[in-house]
Amino acid sequence: MSGKGLSFDELYPGTYIKAGEFKGKAATLTIKTVTRKLISDGSGTEEPAVIVAFEELEKLWVMNKTCAVCLRAMWGDDSGEWVGHAVTLHPVDDTSGLSESGKCIRVKGSPELDGELKFRAHVGRVMLTQTLVKTKGRKATDPAPDLAGTGEAVNAETGEVTPAGEALPEVAAEADDGELI
Repeated sequence: MSGKGLSFDELYPGTYIKAGEFKGKAATLTIKTVTRKLISDGSGTEEPAVIVAFEELEKLWVMNKTCAVCLRAMWGDDSGEWVGHAVTLHPVDDTSGLSESGKCIRVKGSPELDGELKFRAHVGRVMLTQTLVKTKGRKATDPAPDLAGTGEAVNAETGEVTPAGEALPEVAAEADDGELI
């Protein structure tokens, strides 16, 4: 049986974007702000988190360290310098087992890169090697990515617009992280 229903993340939307809302597709977004905030960890306590707001969305992104080191590799150590830059995010399988949907959000690259950017970084006790790529950016006339699944979506790789209701292709991806090599 093949369904065209909602993903688990779409069934339980909230303040923050979730990997399942990408419908397997990359999205290029412009960073508006990067802040730290206490958020609920689901057990009644709060923990500090890095929160990213985008020009194109009302929803916020809870950015993990893996993704933060990618932004640092592209635009430097000062998160204030990340503001105004376009970043391409995409859903990948969550190998940590922490997500309810089995997917997590990772940084694929940016349309602002000149080419591939390879780097290494410590994330926890693990040294990871990452390659970010130049992606195709959104044009000012393109609709914002529809991470709620109710309208059009723009493929960050091809610039192709997919109308509402059509299935979006799966994007192959690898784990991301880093420090410049």
